[in-house]
Amino acid sequence: MGMLDRIKKKQFLGFKEFVLNMETTGPSTRQHILMTGILEDPNFMSFVMKNIKTFDDVLDLPSEELEKIFLVQDQIYGVMAKCIFDEGIEKVKMLESALPRYYSRLKDELSYLQEVAPAEKEGAKYYILKIVRKLQMSEDIHGFGWQLPPQDIFHNKVLKEGKCQLFFDSGVLAAEGEILKGRRSQFWKHFYDSGTLLAEGEYVDGLKTGLWAFFYGNGKAKAKGYYRFDLKHGFWKEWDRSGKQIEVEYNEGVKVDKP
Repeated sequence: MGMLDRIKKKQFLGFKEFVLNMETTGPSTRQHILMTGILEDPNFMSFVMKNIKTFDDVLDLPSEELEKIFLVQDQIYGVMAKCIFDEGIEKVKMLESALPRYYSRLKDELSYLQEVAPAEKEGAKYYILKIVRKLQMSEDIHGFGWQLPPQDIFHNKVLKEGKCQLFFDSGVLAAEGEILKGRRSQFWKHFYDSGTLLAEGEYVDGLKTGLWAFFYGNGKAKAKGYYRFDLKHGFWKEWDRSGKQIEVEYNEGVKVDKP
């Protein structure tokens, strides 16, 4: 069973829960989930990515909807202060303009802060996102409208034997390879919705196996290494967007921490 199968069984509820989980997951874990999902079902993941919001999207909400966030609980001032701490004068002024009734207390909370650790800051932003989504679910705010996928995206299509091509809704090729006994087999290529190569490697009985390579949207190398039963295993070469290379070891999909 693929990662997305359990999510699809819950249909629109599962889709929304998955988006919310992605919004409040750390960058490295989110990137891993996105990549796994894109290889599994690029169309489903394209709708997921359309719906993912960030803290900056919260600040773009209308004043009357931002105000409702501050009415949820008294401690929200301290949480919001951590979110905008050391973020630059623009965001502070944005809140001052949008929330003149609440800004004085928010400014006081900011004055108490000497330092906010990156993890604490990210946690505060996720906390605000969760509040906004809860308000949206109860229809108390409407600024985060959903772009929901069509109903048929929740039903896995039976793939015909032989050569197979999968396409994005836009008509752009998403993946191509072989189907054997209803599962992906042999060499496959996966593409971004821009048409550039995303990944390439072999499947055995539907599981990524052997050497795989991944690429950024600009065509530069992103990662290269071996899979065993759909899990990264052994030494991988990984590159950041500047081209800097590191070597990472995995054991059955788990990164091995070096002493």
